[in-house]
Amino acid sequence: MNEPLSHDDLALYAHELRGALTVIAGYAELLRRPLPSTERESALDGIDRAIVRADALCADALAGRSPDAPRHAFAPLSLRTLAEQVADDQRSATGRTIEVTAEQTAPVLGDAGALARVLGNLIDNAAKYSPSRTPIELRVAEEDGADGPVAYIEVADRGPGISAEELERVVEPFVRLERDADVAGTGLGLGIAHNVIAAHDGRLRVSEREGGGTVVRLELPPA
Repeated sequence: MNEPLSHDDLALYAHELRGALTVIAGYAELLRRPLPSTERESALDGIDRAIVRADALCADALAGRSPDAPRHAFAPLSLRTLAEQVADDQRSATGRTIEVTAEQTAPVLGDAGALARVLGNLIDNAAKYSPSRTPIELRVAEEDGADGPVAYIEVADRGPGISAEELERVVEPFVRLERDADVAGTGLGLGIAHNVIAAHDGRLRVSEREGGGTVVRLELPPA
């Protein structure tokens, strides 16, 4: 018999499910308007993706699996396709301008659902902390690392930024920084991202953005 999930585990699942429901609600609102058939199909596809993610989360929760150690279904995937799909979902969920600059990188080996949830959380954070008139910027590219090529996605905003003293603490679950006082949230987004990327043998980097703001970078080894 599985052990009951802890309060922290339930909070993590609730956080992730709320993200999926927000995407569904955004697309549902969009579908209330007259849309060209291509945009309508795109919105329905987005709802389907969010439902699949929510169903997987429910299955893991009912099985008593900790969300910090998810059962990843690894397969080759395109970071460019992932970024473009998640950007579409988050435009609907947040109503924000999200700009994607994407090079065609080598495929990475990963769990598309888990990585989509991570990227969605990062964009949601950027939307919460940056002025609504400023775009959220996604960049997908590849570079040579010490151990070979590394593919990455960056999420950049023009929010208040994170001080050098707080950069290490920000990936700890349930940690709320001074900048969080006026923003609703649980302090889970970056903690979840850190754990998922670590399970992919990747790396999460958080840095201050030149000119103000924050850059969160997800690095993954090619498949």
